[in-house]
Amino acid sequence: MLPTTWTPYRRAEDDELLGHLEDRGDGVVPLTLFGAPLAAPGTRAEAEAVLDARGLASLAEPWLLRQADGVEVRVAVVAAYPDRVLVVPAPYGYADPAERTVVVAAEDGAVLLRPYA
Repeated sequence: MLPTTWTPYRRAEDDELLGHLEDRGDGVVPLTLFGAPLAAPGTRAEAEAVLDARGLASLAEPWLLRQADGVEVRVAVVAAYPDRVLVVPAPYGYADPAERTVVVAAEDGAVLLRPYA
């Protein structure tokens, strides 16, 4: 279940879900579909602009997945839904179709996934 503090943000032209907005008191944070912050808190308009520019594009970026043992592995997003994201290990920058898909619940995304630097 998605946190009740997340407000879905959709593109006006086609109603495509681009991410979520979360008001944290010190500003509004733009979140990916799986809850990872895309920018620091700011105004709602600034957060919406970030999601318009990077919401879906962030899915094509490399991410690090923290596994149960604490080890982080580079992953690629292969599918994203309002409540979950599917990732596969991508140690060399590409998703190997032979790798096992990992399902990450959206509400766990910000804890388990972070941008690959």
